[in-house]
Amino acid sequence: MNWTVLHAIFRRDFVSYFSNPTGYVFICVFVMLTSLAAFWPPEFFSNNLANLDQLSRWMPFILLAFIPAITMSVWAEERRQGTDELLLTMPATDFDVVIGKFKAGVAIFTVALLFSLFSVFLVFRWGLGYPDMGLFLGSYLGYWFVGVAMLAVGMVASFFTSNLTVGFILGALLNAPLALFGAADLIVKNQALAQTVRQWSVSEQFADFERGVVSLSSVVYFLSIAAVMLYVCMVLISKRHWAGREDGESKGGHYLLRTICLLVVVGALNVFLSNNDARLDMTSESLNSLSQKTRELVRDLAADDDVPQIQVDAYISPQVPAEYAAQKRDLVSTLSELSSLSGGKIRVTKHEIENFSEDATLAEKRFGIEARSVATKDRGARTQQEIFLGAAFTCGLDKVVIPFIDKGVPAEYEVVRSITTVAQKKRQRLGVLKTAANLNGGFTMQGPIPKARIIEELEKQYDVVEVNPASPITEKFDVLLAVQPSSLGPAELDNFVDCVRGGQPTAVFEDPAPRLWQDVVGTSEPNPPQGGGMMGMFGGGQPGAPKGDITQLWKLLGVKVPGDEVVYQQFNPYPRAGTGPGAIDDLWVFVDAGEPGATQPFNPDDNIVSGLQQLLFFYPGSVEQSDGSKLEFTPLAVTGALTGYVPQSDLRQAQQAIGLRQVPTGDSYIMAARVSGVADDREQLSLDELDKQADDETDEADAAEKKEDVTLNAVVISDIDCLSDAFFVIREMGEEEDAIVQWNFQNVAFVLNTLDSLAGDERFLEVRKRTRRHRILEGVEAQTEEYREIAGEQREQFINDAKAQIAGVQEEFTAKISEIESNPDLSAVEKRQRMEQASILFGRSRDVRIAKLEAERDRQIRQTERDLAAQVRGVQDFYKLCAVLLPPILPIMLAFLVYFHRRESEREGVSKTRLRFGGKTPAERRADVAASMRKKDDKN
Repeated sequence: MNWTVLHAIFRRDFVSYFSNPTGYVFICVFVMLTSLAAFWPPEFFSNNLANLDQLSRWMPFILLAFIPAITMSVWAEERRQGTDELLLTMPATDFDVVIGKFKAGVAIFTVALLFSLFSVFLVFRWGLGYPDMGLFLGSYLGYWFVGVAMLAVGMVASFFTSNLTVGFILGALLNAPLALFGAADLIVKNQALAQTVRQWSVSEQFADFERGVVSLSSVVYFLSIAAVMLYVCMVLISKRHWAGREDGESKGGHYLLRTICLLVVVGALNVFLSNNDARLDMTSESLNSLSQKTRELVRDLAADDDVPQIQVDAYISPQVPAEYAAQKRDLVSTLSELSSLSGGKIRVTKHEIENFSEDATLAEKRFGIEARSVATKDRGARTQQEIFLGAAFTCGLDKVVIPFIDKGVPAEYEVVRSITTVAQKKRQRLGVLKTAANLNGGFTMQGPIPKARIIEELEKQYDVVEVNPASPITEKFDVLLAVQPSSLGPAELDNFVDCVRGGQPTAVFEDPAPRLWQDVVGTSEPNPPQGGGMMGMFGGGQPGAPKGDITQLWKLLGVKVPGDEVVYQQFNPYPRAGTGPGAIDDLWVFVDAGEPGATQPFNPDDNIVSGLQQLLFFYPGSVEQSDGSKLEFTPLAVTGALTGYVPQSDLRQAQQAIGLRQVPTGDSYIMAARVSGVADDREQLSLDELDKQADDETDEADAAEKKEDVTLNAVVISDIDCLSDAFFVIREMGEEEDAIVQWNFQNVAFVLNTLDSLAGDERFLEVRKRTRRHRILEGVEAQTEEYREIAGEQREQFINDAKAQIAGVQEEFTAKISEIESNPDLSAVEKRQRMEQASILFGRSRDVRIAKLEAERDRQIRQTERDLAAQVRGVQDFYKLCAVLLPPILPIMLAFLVYFHRRESEREGVSKTRLRFGGKTPAERRADVAASMRKKDDKN
């Protein structure tokens, strides 16, 4: 390789481009288009994510216009000016010439891309927010690789013509497939073929860069296109050596065969790397990195030859509401990373489907995946939109389906759990003890009872079996779930205690004051009367079934669980939610890392709760270790010291937690604890039973043989409300933009971690707790926060004013009725008649006035919402305008500097007299004028 010639060709093309103002005009247009694509689409502000998603969607099409503008003159200009022969007869190889021109084109494109990068980043930092630099730079690195591939294709197009316009058109046409193959499903009706075409499109290969991941397969893909096209350029140049010979045709076939072989090699390399990829997550927030446990699980699956290939079909809407934009990114990123890490064991097919399309019908028929109607906000108005965000996992004959992944559910956890579950030959078995807390649902006289959400969640991972304690529990389960076992009868409770004594891993949820479970009474309360319907209404129901002695379970586990004390706590981490009736009261007990006096709320050494930040226990009890217990007692969740208890008897008589008799203690109460160790049945027997057993035993050796050591393994939680459906709904909601309070409960993860840990399945404990933080438009949020606060105050003022006015109307109506009732001149009959007439007359007037007041209140609230939306749009429009007008300023200024510098350079050495007369002497100008006059005379 002749570096001198290569550098000379590069310098000639590069300098000639930037010595002409036209080059800067093209860069100015490019920068303006990238700014428009990045910030102008409405999705940018509605998604509220500081990334380049919108620019990435349009960049292939922007490059489809900009790259041909660079490459159209690479060969066409040489031919037009007749300098191609001089160029090709230089003391250099064809490879040197091609690489020199390609290097110049890449340098020109790189400079333009740096202009765009600087301008877009300036707009972000100037007012929008601070983007994730790894994600930002990764996206621009992807743009660079796309441009490099398109430059090589454009060079081939420029070789076929000497006309610049034709060269531009050919460059756009040859690059069009790279940009348009991403929409192959719009043209190709065969879904399998369309998916294959899309897989090798620029948009799909660029997707990793868009998420901030540099993958070896994507880099090789773009470099392969460049290498093949540069080789074609060399073949076209070398054609002058053999095209005119007698064996020209055979030479052409030879080079054609070599090109085909190169394509085969490059294709095989890309296919190999697609299943054996190396990837680097550049994002600062590790948005694409899988947890260490997930990576171990996937590697184990890939190494297990007994597990067949796992097919993942993801059904995702092309456009999702802003509230689900981050969840969609997490789902797609997780699937891509898992597919790359599995070495081909996990095959992912992403279906971007529209509602009511053929794919939508197929998804419903095959997997039961349907479009979910979700609430979204569009220009200040609440609307409903149906979207797809589900996935189906198949392995052999087994199948696991996630109909919809809500925005509050960790996508990595849902996907990894489904993959490992479907790959299992046999699922673990989870027993659910049949108690008054009917988790499995069913039918009653009052109607059907739906299945609890906790059971639906567990069925995605376990083989869930209902356990009836009416007979001895001889079957062994990986874990047993017992909710409010105190509701069991004597015989049932004995069978359950025997099961726990036998070493059955058990999660015990016991609550002194259940609030969110119908027909479930507290620990110390009697069971409700039996019978329902009409018999229950008229008092014909039978007395409640007797309860067993729950203390025998506590003695076995070596714990104390007071059934007549409800813990309270004077700590509210959500002050905006308020206090009092209908809001947070002292019986909402939070275990929170930020609670005053909470030294270690979550045990860092136990994987059930390590890493958790907040749990809510609703009207809970407490757990503590019994004196003299030899079992290992490990607290899991502990409150602070702003606590006490309320007698359960007082709570039973009150309708709300206001004005109750509180007994402050200042103790740290244990809400949940793990109990383990070797059980000694003799410790659980009374003195009489021990004496009787001693009399019956005739030989100590025989007694020792009869006695077997059993290891207990249980977790006791002093609340059953933490299992309720409400916490699953809150988890699915995620963060709501306009919500007054953003709940951060982690109850669902806590409950699932408890059951997994007892079952000895620790695969998902860390994944379940993991969250991903997406950078938002902090600048815009700060600009609009004041408007939102003012709107919220106005809304609250309107509501309060309307309440006061409605109360005044109601008082007027009551006063008029009271005036008639207190009139001593009227008899009882006359009072009754007049009161009925007044009720009808004034009641109608009252209802009309109240209706008007409510309508006026609603109108004012709607107007406030419209004003807020207009103010927010004003802020967004200001940034849009600045994003479009500011970035092109720098290229324009450079264009003017180059123009005036070039003009000054052309005027150097020219006399002032020539400059005054346009570069000619006065004599020459007089001669020109005389010649012009003679021409006019000749015409006349």
